[in-house]
Amino acid sequence: MKSREIARGGLLAAAAVALLYLGGLTPWIGLAACIAAGVCSAVPLLRGGRVKVAIALYLAAAVLAMLIVPRKGMAVCYVGFTGLYPIIKYGVEYRFRRRTEWLLKLLYFNVVFAVGAMLAYFVFLPSAEPYFGALPDSVRAAVQWLGMLLPANLIFAIYDIGLSRLIATLRRTLPPMQ
Repeated sequence: MKSREIARGGLLAAAAVALLYLGGLTPWIGLAACIAAGVCSAVPLLRGGRVKVAIALYLAAAVLAMLIVPRKGMAVCYVGFTGLYPIIKYGVEYRFRRRTEWLLKLLYFNVVFAVGAMLAYFVFLPSAEPYFGALPDSVRAAVQWLGMLLPANLIFAIYDIGLSRLIATLRRTLPPMQ
């Protein structure tokens, strides 16, 4: 990596952490700030596909966010999904056909969603079990899971399309990297 790329990556990591910090301080813009911070990791991939810079930026922003951001949920959202997804999206879209790429992106989202839901239910909210009833009622649990999964996949598809359009706009408007 050149020193110019490292400096740009550092500035983008600082911008991502600042956005996450701002989203942690003001909860009503939390999700938008987390998504905007995730876009920062896509910028090195716009021209020239600097994957190493994007990964270094993501790792630096993830570590700093876990240390600095007041609402750790924001940092976890960035680390688990919005910061890493543009890098995975870039890799999938340039290696696979459209149907396969959608299948892989949906698979990635559903794995992240399932892990997040399990962590939320069993680790972070163990006291919520009396409100949901006993887990052995597998039919009710499956209906609740599908009830969450279908809208979540629809929202993810809208997010992916929006991210693609934002990346296309950035590709047209940002000056070329040297």
